[in-house]
Amino acid sequence: MKHLQNNSLELQFDRLANFRDVGGRSGYNGEKMGLGLVFRSEELSKLSKEDINKIKRLGIKTICDLRSDAERKSKVSRLNEKHGINVITLSMNDKSREFTRKEFFRFLVMGTKDINFEDIMHDMYKYMAFQCNQELKQMIELLAHRENYPILIHCTGGKDRTGFMSAMLQLAIGINYEEVMADYLHSNNLIGSKMKKLENMLRWISLFRVSSARLRPVLEVRREYLQPVYEAIIKDYGTIGNYLQTACGISTQTLKSMRALLLASDDKIIKEEPYARIVLR
Repeated sequence: MKHLQNNSLELQFDRLANFRDVGGRSGYNGEKMGLGLVFRSEELSKLSKEDINKIKRLGIKTICDLRSDAERKSKVSRLNEKHGINVITLSMNDKSREFTRKEFFRFLVMGTKDINFEDIMHDMYKYMAFQCNQELKQMIELLAHRENYPILIHCTGGKDRTGFMSAMLQLAIGINYEEVMADYLHSNNLIGSKMKKLENMLRWISLFRVSSARLRPVLEVRREYLQPVYEAIIKDYGTIGNYLQTACGISTQTLKSMRALLLASDDKIIKEEPYARIVLR
Protein backbone atom coordinates (compact mmCIF):
# COMPACT_ATOMS: atom_id res chain seq x y z
CA MET A 1 0.00 0.00 0.00
CA LYS A 2 1.42 3.36 -1.06
CA HIS A 3 0.80 6.64 0.77
CA LEU A 4 0.57 9.57 -1.64
CA GLN A 5 1.47 13.18 -0.85
CA ASN A 6 -2.21 14.09 -0.53
CA ASN A 7 -2.63 11.48 2.26
CA SER A 8 -4.76 9.23 0.07
CA LEU A 9 -3.85 5.60 -0.33
CA GLU A 10 -3.05 3.60 -3.40
CA LEU A 11 -3.22 -0.17 -3.11
CA GLN A 12 -1.07 -2.52 -5.15
CA PHE A 13 -2.68 -5.45 -7.00
CA ASP A 14 -1.55 -8.25 -9.29
CA ARG A 15 -4.05 -7.58 -12.08
CA LEU A 16 -5.52 -4.21 -11.32
CA ALA A 17 -3.72 -0.99 -12.20
CA ASN A 18 -6.15 1.86 -11.61
CA PHE A 19 -7.46 1.28 -8.07
CA ARG A 20 -7.26 3.89 -5.34
CA ASP A 21 -8.97 5.62 -2.47
CA VAL A 22 -11.02 8.67 -3.46
CA GLY A 23 -10.42 10.20 -0.01
CA GLY A 24 -7.56 12.20 1.47
CA ARG A 25 -7.99 15.33 -0.65
CA SER A 26 -8.38 18.71 1.08
CA GLY A 27 -11.35 21.05 1.01
CA TYR A 28 -11.51 24.84 0.89
CA ASN A 29 -12.14 24.97 4.64
CA GLY A 30 -9.17 22.76 5.51
CA GLU A 31 -11.32 19.64 5.86
CA LYS A 32 -10.33 16.36 4.22
CA MET A 33 -12.35 13.62 2.63
CA GLY A 34 -12.15 10.54 4.85
CA LEU A 35 -10.18 7.44 3.87
CA GLY A 36 -11.54 3.94 3.46
CA LEU A 37 -15.01 5.15 2.46
CA VAL A 38 -15.05 5.42 -1.34
CA PHE A 39 -12.73 3.65 -3.75
CA ARG A 40 -12.42 3.87 -7.52
CA SER A 41 -11.22 1.28 -10.00
CA GLU A 42 -11.05 -0.09 -13.50
CA GLU A 43 -13.10 -3.20 -14.38
CA LEU A 44 -12.80 -6.26 -12.15
CA SER A 45 -12.83 -9.23 -14.54
CA LYS A 46 -9.14 -10.18 -14.28
CA LEU A 47 -8.62 -10.17 -10.53
CA SER A 48 -6.32 -12.77 -9.03
CA LYS A 49 -7.38 -14.61 -5.87
CA GLU A 50 -5.08 -12.38 -3.86
CA ASP A 51 -6.58 -9.29 -5.51
CA ILE A 52 -10.05 -10.45 -4.49
CA ASN A 53 -8.87 -11.06 -0.93
CA LYS A 54 -7.30 -7.60 -0.73
CA ILE A 55 -10.52 -5.94 -1.86
CA LYS A 56 -12.61 -8.09 0.49
CA ARG A 57 -10.40 -6.96 3.39
CA LEU A 58 -11.46 -3.39 2.61
CA GLY A 59 -14.96 -4.41 3.65
CA ILE A 60 -16.60 -3.21 0.42
CA LYS A 61 -20.39 -3.34 0.81
CA THR A 62 -21.49 -1.68 -2.43
CA ILE A 63 -20.12 -1.69 -5.97
CA CYS A 64 -21.37 0.88 -8.49
CA ASP A 65 -20.72 -0.41 -12.00
CA LEU A 66 -20.91 2.43 -14.56
CA ARG A 67 -20.43 0.19 -17.61
CA SER A 68 -22.92 -0.64 -20.33
CA ASP A 69 -24.75 -3.99 -20.49
CA ALA A 70 -22.46 -5.09 -23.33
CA GLU A 71 -19.34 -4.27 -21.31
CA ARG A 72 -20.62 -6.15 -18.28
CA LYS A 73 -21.36 -9.23 -20.41
CA SER A 74 -18.01 -9.21 -22.21
CA LYS A 75 -15.95 -8.67 -19.05
CA VAL A 76 -17.76 -10.27 -16.14
CA SER A 77 -16.74 -8.93 -12.75
CA ARG A 78 -15.10 -11.37 -10.35
CA LEU A 79 -16.65 -9.51 -7.42
CA ASN A 80 -20.41 -9.79 -7.08
CA GLU A 81 -23.35 -10.61 -4.81
CA LYS A 82 -21.82 -14.00 -3.98
CA HIS A 83 -19.20 -12.12 -1.99
CA GLY A 84 -21.88 -10.35 0.05
CA ILE A 85 -21.59 -7.17 -2.00
CA ASN A 86 -24.54 -5.17 -3.32
CA VAL A 87 -23.86 -4.44 -7.01
CA ILE A 88 -25.62 -1.39 -8.46
CA THR A 89 -25.54 -0.83 -12.23
CA LEU A 90 -25.56 2.80 -13.32
CA SER A 91 -24.76 2.84 -17.03
CA MET A 92 -23.37 6.19 -18.20
CA ASN A 93 -23.01 5.36 -21.89
CA ASP A 94 -24.32 7.50 -24.73
CA LYS A 95 -25.65 4.75 -26.99
CA SER A 96 -25.83 7.12 -29.95
CA ARG A 97 -22.03 7.47 -29.91
CA GLU A 98 -21.07 3.86 -29.18
CA PHE A 99 -18.74 2.10 -31.60
CA THR A 100 -19.62 -1.38 -32.70
CA ARG A 101 -16.67 -3.76 -32.97
CA LYS A 102 -17.21 -3.78 -36.72
CA GLU A 103 -16.99 0.02 -36.90
CA PHE A 104 -13.85 0.15 -34.80
CA PHE A 105 -12.20 -2.62 -36.84
CA ARG A 106 -13.07 -0.66 -39.99
CA PHE A 107 -11.47 2.42 -38.48
CA LEU A 108 -8.27 0.50 -37.72
CA VAL A 109 -8.07 -1.25 -41.08
CA MET A 110 -9.14 1.62 -43.30
CA GLY A 111 -7.78 4.50 -41.25
CA THR A 112 -10.96 6.46 -41.93
CA LYS A 113 -10.59 10.22 -41.53
CA ASP A 114 -14.16 10.98 -40.42
CA ILE A 115 -13.62 9.75 -36.83
CA ASN A 116 -12.20 12.26 -34.38
CA PHE A 117 -11.66 10.71 -30.95
CA GLU A 118 -10.96 14.05 -29.30
CA ASP A 119 -14.41 15.32 -30.34
CA ILE A 120 -15.94 12.04 -29.14
CA MET A 121 -14.33 12.49 -25.71
CA HIS A 122 -15.59 16.06 -25.37
CA ASP A 123 -19.09 14.90 -26.32
CA MET A 124 -18.85 12.05 -23.81
CA TYR A 125 -18.13 14.43 -20.93
CA LYS A 126 -20.96 16.76 -21.99
CA TYR A 127 -23.27 13.75 -22.04
CA MET A 128 -22.21 12.67 -18.55
CA ALA A 129 -22.62 16.18 -17.15
CA PHE A 130 -25.99 16.99 -18.69
CA GLN A 131 -27.66 13.69 -19.62
CA CYS A 132 -26.69 11.43 -16.71
CA ASN A 133 -28.39 13.43 -13.98
CA GLN A 134 -30.39 10.46 -12.70
CA GLU A 135 -27.31 8.24 -12.47
CA LEU A 136 -25.52 10.96 -10.51
CA LYS A 137 -28.55 11.31 -8.24
CA GLN A 138 -28.62 7.56 -7.55
CA MET A 139 -24.91 7.60 -6.74
CA ILE A 140 -25.19 10.47 -4.28
CA GLU A 141 -28.27 8.96 -2.64
CA LEU A 142 -26.24 5.79 -2.02
CA LEU A 143 -23.47 7.89 -0.50
CA ALA A 144 -25.93 9.57 1.86
CA HIS A 145 -26.54 6.32 3.80
CA ARG A 146 -23.81 4.88 6.01
CA GLU A 147 -25.02 1.28 5.59
CA ASN A 148 -23.79 1.35 1.97
CA TYR A 149 -20.16 2.06 2.92
CA PRO A 150 -17.45 1.33 1.92
CA ILE A 151 -18.35 1.88 -1.75
CA LEU A 152 -16.36 1.01 -4.88
CA ILE A 153 -17.07 2.90 -8.12
CA HIS A 154 -15.75 1.52 -11.39
CA CYS A 155 -16.17 1.45 -15.17
CA THR A 156 -13.91 -0.24 -17.74
CA GLY A 157 -10.69 1.78 -17.54
CA GLY A 158 -11.59 3.61 -14.34
CA LYS A 159 -10.60 6.94 -15.88
CA ASP A 160 -13.49 8.75 -17.61
CA ARG A 161 -16.88 7.70 -16.23
CA THR A 162 -15.35 6.82 -12.87
CA GLY A 163 -13.20 9.96 -13.02
CA PHE A 164 -16.20 12.18 -13.70
CA MET A 165 -18.32 10.58 -10.97
CA SER A 166 -15.49 10.78 -8.42
CA ALA A 167 -14.88 14.43 -9.30
CA MET A 168 -18.54 15.31 -8.84
CA LEU A 169 -18.77 13.76 -5.38
CA GLN A 170 -15.49 15.39 -4.31
CA LEU A 171 -16.69 18.79 -5.54
CA ALA A 172 -20.07 18.25 -3.87
CA ILE A 173 -18.49 18.04 -0.43
CA GLY A 174 -16.21 21.03 -0.99
CA ILE A 175 -12.89 19.53 -2.05
CA ASN A 176 -10.61 22.10 -3.67
CA TYR A 177 -11.02 22.12 -7.46
CA GLU A 178 -7.32 21.72 -8.20
CA GLU A 179 -7.16 18.79 -5.76
CA VAL A 180 -10.06 17.20 -7.64
CA MET A 181 -8.34 17.79 -10.96
CA ALA A 182 -5.07 16.30 -9.68
CA ASP A 183 -6.89 13.16 -8.56
CA TYR A 184 -8.66 12.92 -11.93
CA LEU A 185 -5.40 13.29 -13.88
CA HIS A 186 -3.61 10.75 -11.65
CA SER A 187 -5.20 7.97 -13.72
CA ASN A 188 -2.63 8.75 -16.43
CA ASN A 189 0.17 7.82 -14.02
CA LEU A 190 -1.47 4.52 -13.08
CA ILE A 191 -2.51 3.30 -16.51
CA GLY A 192 0.12 4.97 -18.68
CA SER A 193 2.14 1.82 -19.41
CA LYS A 194 -1.00 -0.25 -19.96
CA MET A 195 -2.42 2.31 -22.40
CA LYS A 196 0.91 2.52 -24.25
CA LYS A 197 0.82 -1.23 -24.85
CA LEU A 198 -2.78 -0.94 -26.08
CA GLU A 199 -1.82 1.95 -28.34
CA ASN A 200 1.02 -0.09 -29.87
CA MET A 201 -1.26 -3.07 -30.39
CA LEU A 202 -3.96 -0.98 -32.09
CA ARG A 203 -1.40 0.67 -34.35
CA TRP A 204 -0.02 -2.73 -35.28
CA ILE A 205 -3.53 -4.01 -36.11
CA SER A 206 -4.01 -0.95 -38.33
CA LEU A 207 -0.68 -1.69 -40.01
CA PHE A 208 0.33 1.73 -38.70
CA ARG A 209 -2.28 3.55 -40.79
CA VAL A 210 -3.60 5.10 -37.58
CA SER A 211 -1.20 7.43 -35.79
CA SER A 212 -0.57 7.59 -32.06
CA ALA A 213 -1.92 11.15 -32.06
CA ARG A 214 -5.30 9.96 -33.34
CA LEU A 215 -5.60 7.17 -30.75
CA ARG A 216 -4.25 8.96 -27.70
CA PRO A 217 -7.40 11.03 -26.88
CA VAL A 218 -9.25 7.87 -25.80
CA LEU A 219 -6.28 6.36 -23.96
CA GLU A 220 -5.74 9.12 -21.42
CA VAL A 221 -7.57 11.68 -19.32
CA ARG A 222 -7.05 15.37 -19.99
CA ARG A 223 -7.80 18.59 -18.15
CA GLU A 224 -9.55 19.83 -21.29
CA TYR A 225 -12.14 17.04 -20.98
CA LEU A 226 -13.27 17.71 -17.40
CA GLN A 227 -12.70 21.46 -17.09
CA PRO A 228 -15.10 22.65 -19.85
CA VAL A 229 -18.04 20.73 -18.37
CA TYR A 230 -17.16 21.99 -14.88
CA GLU A 231 -17.10 25.56 -16.22
CA ALA A 232 -20.39 25.00 -18.05
CA ILE A 233 -22.01 23.74 -14.85
CA ILE A 234 -20.77 26.77 -12.89
CA LYS A 235 -21.93 29.14 -15.64
CA ASP A 236 -25.42 27.61 -15.75
CA TYR A 237 -25.96 26.88 -12.03
CA GLY A 238 -23.48 29.00 -10.09
CA THR A 239 -22.28 26.19 -7.82
CA ILE A 240 -21.96 22.41 -7.89
CA GLY A 241 -24.53 22.25 -5.09
CA ASN A 242 -27.10 24.16 -7.16
CA TYR A 243 -26.39 21.90 -10.13
CA LEU A 244 -26.94 18.76 -8.06
CA GLN A 245 -30.15 20.10 -6.56
CA THR A 246 -31.62 21.75 -9.67
CA ALA A 247 -30.43 19.56 -12.55
CA CYS A 248 -30.26 16.25 -10.68
CA GLY A 249 -33.10 16.71 -8.21
CA ILE A 250 -30.98 15.88 -5.14
CA SER A 251 -32.33 17.20 -1.86
CA THR A 252 -30.39 19.51 0.43
CA GLN A 253 -30.64 16.92 3.20
CA THR A 254 -29.16 14.20 1.00
CA LEU A 255 -26.17 16.40 0.19
CA LYS A 256 -25.72 17.27 3.88
CA SER A 257 -25.87 13.60 4.87
CA MET A 258 -23.29 12.61 2.26
CA ARG A 259 -21.00 15.44 3.29
CA ALA A 260 -21.21 14.48 6.97
CA LEU A 261 -20.27 10.89 6.15
CA LEU A 262 -17.42 11.71 3.78
CA LEU A 263 -15.59 14.51 5.54
CA ALA A 264 -12.84 13.16 7.79
CA SER A 265 -12.97 13.04 11.57
CA ASP A 266 -10.84 11.10 14.07
CA ASP A 267 -13.18 8.12 14.09
CA LYS A 268 -13.29 7.87 10.31
CA ILE A 269 -9.56 7.99 9.51
CA ILE A 270 -8.12 4.54 8.92
CA LYS A 271 -5.67 3.66 11.70
CA GLU A 272 -4.44 0.26 10.65
CA GLU A 273 -3.43 -1.43 7.44
CA PRO A 274 -4.61 -2.81 5.13
CA TYR A 275 -7.90 -1.03 5.82
CA ALA A 276 -8.93 -3.90 8.05
CA ARG A 277 -11.56 -1.93 9.97
CA ILE A 278 -13.60 1.06 8.95
CA VAL A 279 -15.49 3.00 11.59
CA LEU A 280 -18.32 5.40 10.84
CA ARG A 281 -20.08 7.63 13.32
